[in-house]
Amino acid sequence: MKRKLLTGLLLINSCLSFVCARGAQELLESGHWVYDSLTAISLEAKVLNFSGTAPLTIKQVQLYLDEIDYDSLSDVGREEYDRIERYFAEEPFKVINSDILSVGFEPSLNLAGFYKTNDDIDWVYDRYERDPMLDVPATIACGDYVTMKMDVILAQNKGASLRDSNYTNILYSADDFDINFPDNGYFSTGIMLTEKTGIGFQIGKGSRSIGRTLTGSMIWSDYLTGVSYAQLELYSPSFKYTGAVSQFNVDKYMYHHQIEARFFKIFQITFVEGLLVYAPLELRYLNPWMIFHGIAAWREYEPDDDDPESNTCDYFGINFQLTPVKYTRFYGTFAMTQYQTPYERKNYGDSPTPNGLGAQFGNETYIPYQNGRFHIALEGSWADPYLYIKESPNWSMVRTYSENMGDKAIFYEWIGSPFGPDTISGELSLGYEVPDKWSVDLIYLFMARGEQSGTNVFKKLYAATGWGGQKTSFDTENEDEAGAWAYPDKDSQSDWESKRDAISPSGTPEYVNRISIRGTWKPKNYLTFRIQPSFVAIMNHNNEQGEKAFGFELAAALSVNFINIKK
Repeated sequence: MKRKLLTGLLLINSCLSFVCARGAQELLESGHWVYDSLTAISLEAKVLNFSGTAPLTIKQVQLYLDEIDYDSLSDVGREEYDRIERYFAEEPFKVINSDILSVGFEPSLNLAGFYKTNDDIDWVYDRYERDPMLDVPATIACGDYVTMKMDVILAQNKGASLRDSNYTNILYSADDFDINFPDNGYFSTGIMLTEKTGIGFQIGKGSRSIGRTLTGSMIWSDYLTGVSYAQLELYSPSFKYTGAVSQFNVDKYMYHHQIEARFFKIFQITFVEGLLVYAPLELRYLNPWMIFHGIAAWREYEPDDDDPESNTCDYFGINFQLTPVKYTRFYGTFAMTQYQTPYERKNYGDSPTPNGLGAQFGNETYIPYQNGRFHIALEGSWADPYLYIKESPNWSMVRTYSENMGDKAIFYEWIGSPFGPDTISGELSLGYEVPDKWSVDLIYLFMARGEQSGTNVFKKLYAATGWGGQKTSFDTENEDEAGAWAYPDKDSQSDWESKRDAISPSGTPEYVNRISIRGTWKPKNYLTFRIQPSFVAIMNHNNEQGEKAFGFELAAALSVNFINIKK
């Protein structure tokens, strides 16, 4: 009897695990190439999954792979499937390998050069695109049960990467070193409860995303970096729950719940409800099954002499995707920080509260052809002038930080679209790729940007009050400071009504046209070359009527993955 019971337990365990040299609980960071590959073969199989939310564990991705009928895929689809499996089976350089506990490294060398003709135009190949000169992620893994990972890098700091006179990622000055790594690090654990249902927990720091889009999700994009978070997940192929808390800055916490459901394998919808609170961490918001709006937290942080600044920002988002036919999907995202109903407009017409809404819609298609595939994507987006913006920058949907070396540059990053509020945009991407060999893409981006787009709202604020970087205190009781902030204020602004009712793009719109050609070539399994020429034309540059700016940029990069050299 005991032997039968032991045999049964071993069989169950074999069903709940799979061979993965990397460890089932390793996270695939947002923007990883595996998500592109998984999307391509999933659309070929006419199956949707939750890969638009990242990061995911390898086990979750494997669960989605198992749904796909391998034999029904095209030649390029099967090759892409095998490529993902090969990545999961990769062995890092292990310096310790004791039973199921191991310590490993995955070194890569990345050399890049870039040049632009107009210093008044921001880099296209910017700090989000550039890899560190030397990247050596370090991993501690305990089989398929626990993974801890951190980035160990030798790289330029972000301030150095912004300079117009910087033409390479090669370090040649001590002031350029990034000493604030890791930008990404985590502890991840979980277990499969059945063959298709699992539970996971992660605590870490890094980028996240909700919704797979061309230009960065309107709800939560990977352009928001360095956020510390803790999250609990329950997942299966057709349902997933995520409860999380993220820390943007000191005493600035974002609590959110996320429910994802899939129907008939071809329609998927995600609901996100969140609450940002400018106050110390509170237990009541950690309830894993709570409707934050019902707490009415905005009534509980009234300014007083002891705490004149604490307040909140409600957040709501919807993401959907549909694949009515093979190879293609339609998708949309909607984000809302505030909305004044017709009743409120009618009965509280003297309220300075503006709407804060944003949405994007798009189509993505992968078409197998010969030994590669075409990739076609089209997306349009729109954001209100006050999306992400609240009465104070302290409780707006933005993270701010600065570096303590070199230029000590200050950064502001919105929770969602990198274009920020007050923007209407469209992007078209056309490309062909032979997976793991070469690819070429043509990318065209158009933006109509109002005077509060990007991070423009912080320029005046910083000049007047110094808000940003390590300083996160903004005094809404001070008239001079309140007047420096973008939000309509009845007490300090005579034009508050026109500000409140502004529509995108507000003021004098800046029109941006940008064309890029991105090419990659992989002559060896461990060697990758990239090149990206771009041309930018801007009308009403910096929102000044009649101002024009034109510029050409060229970027080239070489990457060596030392893990693959040993193969």
